[in-house]
Amino acid sequence: MPLKALNNRLNDNPIIMGILNITPDSFYESSRSIDLEVFKSNVEKIIKSDIIDVGAESTRPKSNPLSVSEEMNRLEMVFQNMELFKNKILSIDTYKPAVAREALLNGFHIINDIYGGANDDMLHLASELDAKIILMHIKGDPKTMQDNTYYDNIIDDIMHYFELRIEKAIHKGINKDNIIIDPGIGFGKSLSDNYKIINNIDRFKEAGFNVMIGASRKSFLSINNDGPSDRLLSTIAANAIALLKGADVIRVHDVNEHMALREIINNFKFNI
Repeated sequence: MPLKALNNRLNDNPIIMGILNITPDSFYESSRSIDLEVFKSNVEKIIKSDIIDVGAESTRPKSNPLSVSEEMNRLEMVFQNMELFKNKILSIDTYKPAVAREALLNGFHIINDIYGGANDDMLHLASELDAKIILMHIKGDPKTMQDNTYYDNIIDDIMHYFELRIEKAIHKGINKDNIIIDPGIGFGKSLSDNYKIINNIDRFKEAGFNVMIGASRKSFLSINNDGPSDRLLSTIAANAIALLKGADVIRVHDVNEHMALREIINNFKFNI
């Protein structure tokens, strides 16, 4: 799907974003691409997704940040195997402008920034190269974000955050159509907050931008303290609700299962 068609696609059918982690320490062990063989296998599992989101730094709770050089070294395996992604839309999951620039110059199309454009250089880059950018809500940073998850009103607070970040992004020259917002499930949120976010996707849509939800296999979906490998069914349930509430993009580890989910939901929507 060419990038020019993405806006039209977002307007009439939800997008499935497949997760490709070039990391040894992401919270879901099966998603880790630690060598070339595993990397190619993981690419094959998600190749049917509409967008592939590539990340080389884990931002799970309590994680430590990487240097630019460390992140770039991990991404080299991706850059050297771009033939695997022919005609695919690629997103770079990074908050470092230098890493994002290198990815965009190597054929990526979207910046997925967990800090929501806090760094002016990231916004200038998206404007300069006319890239789409995903602005996520986070409280604190991955190391500390779960230490204080108090909000006066979680939905109102996130909406206010987006108002400020969107205004800033547009002021820096980013085309409004290039902005996607992500309320940041699990990034400085309590268990209850995460459920409220999904239940209030329609509120976030009121901002006038496409909304992405990244709930896949996260701890708030745990049943009886099960681990990430046992959270597929709860993930599908959460994403079904998200899609019915109006989510435009769902970011997932399990692409084939969510493609089936999307088809079933569309069948219900179009056969009322």
